[in-house]
Amino acid sequence: MKALVYSAWDTLEVRDVPGPRPDAGDVVLRVAAVGICGSELEAVASRSPRRTPPLILGHEFCGEVEELGPGAHDVKVGDRVAASSVIPCGRCGSCRAGATHLCPQRQIFGMNRPGAFAERVAAPSSVLFPLPERVGPLEGALIEPLANAVHVWSLVTVRFPEVVVVIGCGAIGLLALQVARAGGALTLIAVDTNEARLQMAHAVGAEPVFNPTRQDVVAELRDSTRGAMADVVVDAVGAGVTRRAAVEMVRRGGEVVWIGLHGDATELPGREVVLGERRITGSYAVTARYRDRDRAVRPPPDRRGPVGASVHARRRRARLPRAAHGTARGVCEGRADAVTTSWGDPYRFPPDPPLRFASGSVHWNLWVGMCRFATMR
Repeated sequence: MKALVYSAWDTLEVRDVPGPRPDAGDVVLRVAAVGICGSELEAVASRSPRRTPPLILGHEFCGEVEELGPGAHDVKVGDRVAASSVIPCGRCGSCRAGATHLCPQRQIFGMNRPGAFAERVAAPSSVLFPLPERVGPLEGALIEPLANAVHVWSLVTVRFPEVVVVIGCGAIGLLALQVARAGGALTLIAVDTNEARLQMAHAVGAEPVFNPTRQDVVAELRDSTRGAMADVVVDAVGAGVTRRAAVEMVRRGGEVVWIGLHGDATELPGREVVLGERRITGSYAVTARYRDRDRAVRPPPDRRGPVGASVHARRRRARLPRAAHGTARGVCEGRADAVTTSWGDPYRFPPDPPLRFASGSVHWNLWVGMCRFATMR
């Protein structure tokens, strides 16, 4: 089969590789669509030790069951399914408590087992879930990042916050804005250094939007809220400067959620955190306990806009490594690139962006132009 192989540091190449064989409890999926996560782009660009070549990346995917291994359950050949990115052990204390995403023995597609940047991928049947008929392949690949945004919101204790700020308007940030809106936030404010991303954030309901390269964001927020500051701040970047800014922008007694992982070491104003009883919570992946995935598949009705996905470019298979490298460089340089790659797409998509799709009676603005998709057969 064909696969995009991260074969060495700084090297991505399309190769012929052996197809996967299902172990006990596994199935083999024919990949229909897979998202290119920002964490994967940054891993390639920065030689992250969390993803060491040789490796097949890809953890946001959906497809069709093609082969069953011994002991596979709850699925059959021909089923259309999506997969959770995290594979828990199912036996530890975290798993028994329902926090499967915190399993210390967890595996992750495209990190410590082959991912879905390939025509086929093996996956445990236990991490698969069926796609409703109304959900197409691009939507199916979006379920994992959308469930991450749902998980962020499940950790917030403030109900119906007046002001929510999201720092970083990539895929997760844009989805977090919309989940916050569906969760009852009155005012959404977006922060990013990229004007194209800010325009997209504005399109999904953020007003105002701030660019820290041109504005003092903390001062602007103070002015726009008349000194009240934000009830909730979500940092979807994860750099030291954005984590500190998140603390500076949240009100006393407010909540900060960190989901971005751009950097590690962070210096914070400890007195502001302690004296203001500001709460900082980390958010990682999705959990069965709060049914984040189920809520992502069946989001609550929001009649303020249609469901849509914006995809800016399509790349043929021969250009796939160049496209991936170019997009990875774009992440480092702050560009708002988005790439679609095709290996003889078995599905028929509208020819021109933005792509729009309806999800039954549910109307959500899923403007995901910052997502990068590879559609494969």
